[in-house]
Amino acid sequence: MTHHRLVTEGAVFAALILTGCGLASPDPQSITRSREKEPTSTLTAPVAVSKTFTKKVYAHLMPWFETKESSGNGTWGAHWTMSNQNPDVVDSSGKRQIASYYYPLIGPYASGDKDVVEYQLLLMKYAGVDGVLIDWPGTLNCVDYPKNKQNAEAFINKTAAVGLEFAIVYEDHNLTLAPTYGCSVPDKLAAARNDMAYLRDNYFPRSNYIKINNAPLLLDFGPQTFKSPGDWSNIFSPLSTKPTFLTLWYQIGDAGANAQGEYPWIYSDFTTGLQNFYDNRPLSVKFGVAYPGFNTFYTAGGWGGPTWGLPYNGTGTFGQTLDMAKNSGVNWIQLATWNDYGEGTMIEPTREFGYGFLTTLQQKLGVPYGQGQLELIAKLYEQRKQYAGDAARQAQLDQAFNYLVALQPDQAASILNGTQPPPTVVNAGFESGLTGWNTWSPDGTAGAAFTETYNGGHNSTYHLTHYSPGAFETWTYQQLYNIPNGNYRVRAWVRKGGDFHFSRLQAKTCAECTPAATELGTYGNWTQLETPTLAVTAGYIEFGLHTKATSGSSFVHLDDVEVIRQ
Repeated sequence: MTHHRLVTEGAVFAALILTGCGLASPDPQSITRSREKEPTSTLTAPVAVSKTFTKKVYAHLMPWFETKESSGNGTWGAHWTMSNQNPDVVDSSGKRQIASYYYPLIGPYASGDKDVVEYQLLLMKYAGVDGVLIDWPGTLNCVDYPKNKQNAEAFINKTAAVGLEFAIVYEDHNLTLAPTYGCSVPDKLAAARNDMAYLRDNYFPRSNYIKINNAPLLLDFGPQTFKSPGDWSNIFSPLSTKPTFLTLWYQIGDAGANAQGEYPWIYSDFTTGLQNFYDNRPLSVKFGVAYPGFNTFYTAGGWGGPTWGLPYNGTGTFGQTLDMAKNSGVNWIQLATWNDYGEGTMIEPTREFGYGFLTTLQQKLGVPYGQGQLELIAKLYEQRKQYAGDAARQAQLDQAFNYLVALQPDQAASILNGTQPPPTVVNAGFESGLTGWNTWSPDGTAGAAFTETYNGGHNSTYHLTHYSPGAFETWTYQQLYNIPNGNYRVRAWVRKGGDFHFSRLQAKTCAECTPAATELGTYGNWTQLETPTLAVTAGYIEFGLHTKATSGSSFVHLDDVEVIRQ
């Protein structure tokens, strides 16, 4: 449970902003948050999204949402219900009654649902987010804490497959709250040391755990329980490598030399406090923050809490706070938050804001993607649910996921839209020389195949040329493996002059097979030709240009080669 204490102007404000922790509720079970299943890994190495803004941007994630199916007790989780909402009540627009003024575009979900995890991580990736800062309850076996940890780990276990980093936001206040739920904590420091040992053994060693100054990053939402440097020295004693430790803004004194910096949060004085922090808070490690607004449901939901709010101005507040952070000179920005619906600080897609916060993020970070790719990710989620019992279709959707993490959204779209993607020809326009292509000759004249700019390419600068002053025979070809079986043709642009024994565009489905070939005529201008159709039955096709000349002074040019599935 995240108890968000908001501090600014160099003073500690006494008010605790209880982000969904439900302290006003007398029922300990009303704090339930969790996840269910660990996602599977992908077989495709993820590719990093390019951005013009290169400093790190992290999303603060709450892994505490439950449906009736995932909660383990047949009830909706408290972060959808608070004290008085019932998601089983559905209005005429299809919206369930939830404890928020805002509604997830995919509806209220279980944080541990592997399809939700996939959806959220892919959205983050295509919005330009570098990693996730995950609210973490510790290892204490009390009320919902174990389920919340399980949920966090379901998310953590998928981050590397998508190509994102992660780090932990520790909830030290949970050790104070536990006795109020009937859980015995005889030694809070010992419990916190156990938490650090768990982080040391399970999270810190992972290759995609965020490191700053060669040490694992650890944030604390406070501190709220441990308020002295001696406490934190004790807590970190199991760690041979101390973390790069950050407290909430203006709280570094609670940890002393154990902390290297602070991070700002959301508070009622809005830009005044943020600007003061950016301008006047010298720290070794200093984060920025961007958020969409603030509009809590706590009072309406029967939990009590803050009575102030911050306007959204459409997506204007998010853009404004993001610009402030970008211009502040900090090297790290935290997006607060990905999905805290109780406080209304969510930037993931909702009915009210659509994809607006994420497209704003894409634009301001200089990401080469837009809403179309975000909608494609939502389509993947929809089809995961639509074909939940269809193993064959799920395998295809796995491949769509693979394409998305490899930044091939058009290939993913072909699968999601019901068509198979065409095989990709490597260096189809010969702009990278003969990279991806092979050349064979039976008589040592392979040098007759080369790339050049003479007379220009079809749609670019370079093209392939077959030419020699004397007789030659050469076959410039490419091989594709593991393509879907089916009927294919090879298409290319050609230009040819002079006489040859033969010159043909050809393709075959095995080394010994007779090729399907189209003989080239004489073409003064670029002309598009295709091979006859051939049936691929073993996932293999070999294709290219085969030329034999008995004398010199003749040439053939090839460019923009495609493999077309019928």
